[in-house]
Amino acid sequence: MRGFQMNTYDKIVKYSGYLASALFIMIGFIVSYEVIMRYIFNSPTIWVNEISRFLQIWATYLALTYTFHKNDFIRITVIYDKVGDKGKKILDLISAIFILIFSGFVLYYGWLIAYDSLKVGRTSSTILDVPSFLTEFAIPLCFAFLVLRVLFEVPKYIKDIIK
Repeated sequence: MRGFQMNTYDKIVKYSGYLASALFIMIGFIVSYEVIMRYIFNSPTIWVNEISRFLQIWATYLALTYTFHKNDFIRITVIYDKVGDKGKKILDLISAIFILIFSGFVLYYGWLIAYDSLKVGRTSSTILDVPSFLTEFAIPLCFAFLVLRVLFEVPKYIKDIIK
C-alpha cells in the first residue's frame, strides 16, 4: 500500500512541476499580449496584471515541492562541496529539518490567513474582485506538499547516514 501511495504522491509532485512550467509560459504569453495591446494598439487590458500575479503565485509555490523532489534547491556550496558523501548527507538532513520547521510555520499561518479570507469573503482590490482565498490557498496547499515530501525524505537521509 505504501508503494502505491508514494507512487501517487510522486505523480502529483511531477505534474505540479509541469503545471508550474505551463503557468510560467502562460504568464509570458499574457504579458506579451498586454505589451502588444498597450504599445501597438494603444488599448491596455484591465486583467493582465492581476491574472499574471495570480498565476505567478501559484506557479512559484507549485514548483516548490518539485524542486525539493529533484534536489534542485539553491545551496551555499562553500561548505557542501568540501565535505565527503557522508558530510553531504548530514548537511542534507540538517537542511531538511530546517525546511520542515519553516514549512510547518508557513503551512499553519498560511492556512489561518487563507481560511480567514474565505470566511470573511475578502477579495482583491482590483476591478476583477477575485476572492483572495484563491491566491492565498496556494501557500498552505503547496507547503503541505513540501512538508509531506520532506517527511518522506528524512528517513532516507537518516538511513543513508547510518550506512
